[in-house]
Amino acid sequence: IDEEIEVRANDDFREYGEPNPDFGYTTEGGDIDGTPDIYCEATESSPVGTYPIQISRGSVTNENVTFVDGTLTICQAPLTVAANSYTIKQGDPLPDFEATYYGFKNGETSDVVSTLPSFTCDATSASEPGTYEIVVSGAESTNYNFYYINGILTISAPDILIGDANNDQVVDMNDV
Repeated sequence: IDEEIEVRANDDFREYGEPNPDFGYTTEGGDIDGTPDIYCEATESSPVGTYPIQISRGSVTNENVTFVDGTLTICQAPLTVAANSYTIKQGDPLPDFEATYYGFKNGETSDVVSTLPSFTCDATSASEPGTYEIVVSGAESTNYNFYYINGILTISAPDILIGDANNDQVVDMNDV
């Protein structure tokens, strides 16, 4: 009488957008002759979640074998959102802040971001010349975990008109 042998697919994980790993298995109760078939329906475009890793007889010739499926867990992929940096002159309106994304998978774009990032900056158009941090945060997407890089708003001194009515000259105060 053959001993009962359990062949269990190993649980595994990967990031969204990556190929499946090479799935493995373990045996308990003895060795097997042959190799089981292991399959998972998840693809690189499968969303974050869990998927069965199915294991079956394949070329295993032992009689008293039980096959136990495993689980593939797909985790969020990292996505970097970098606030763009800007330079304006004092008195000019603040720009509409935007970001650049790094790390999309499967040819995706910001269209898959369900909540776009928001931007905050302590500067106003009347702020003193200097540099101000543009803080980016708050983006959301099912398949991505966000990392943020803040930008810089540089406010330079305004141009000043000097001279008289017949001989006006614009001087860039940043060059003085």
